[in-house]
Amino acid sequence: MNGVSGRGALWVAPALAAASLGLGGCGGAVALSASFPVPLMARLPLTAQIQYPESLRTFTHVEEAMDSTRWTIEIGPSSVRMLESVFGATLNVVPENLAAASPDLIIEPEILRFEFGVPGRSKVDVPAAWVEFNVRILSSDGAPLTRLKIPGYGEGPQGGGVGRSLSEAAEYALRDAGAALGQELAKDAAILALIGSRS
Repeated sequence: MNGVSGRGALWVAPALAAASLGLGGCGGAVALSASFPVPLMARLPLTAQIQYPESLRTFTHVEEAMDSTRWTIEIGPSSVRMLESVFGATLNVVPENLAAASPDLIIEPEILRFEFGVPGRSKVDVPAAWVEFNVRILSSDGAPLTRLKIPGYGEGPQGGGVGRSLSEAAEYALRDAGAALGQELAKDAAILALIGSRS
């Protein structure tokens, strides 16, 4: 499959601002610099406080391909930007450091896994990336309300440098996960029941 999956169509501006410090054939550090425009999603009538753990903010993936090429990708900061965009579009977000807040939802996202593959160095035909988020959602009193497992997949172009291709694949994977997250929030049974109880 080429390009990004259909969920990515929910984003307003799919153009990437990818940058890479890695050089094809020798590995290196892959940098992500994508912006994540506000997605076209209906806002839910709920307030939420998002608690981003340090492990998510600083998440870095290191992987050695089959030819011992070593790649490092910092995905944490871009993940936070993506999540901020989605939560900001779908919920009325209360600042995390506002101690006096009493939001309807407390949301704790984390990255469960991240993987990427390079043709000729991994078992893939095109540069590709996979990400999976675990989104734990609590009610205002801290009781567990629901949990969302959110996958994302992206492919990068062939040619133009392996580092840049991996950067684009990772950014597409984050966009795919963001679109999936928005859809899951809008249809989750526990969240809908909470909204119904307020009407």
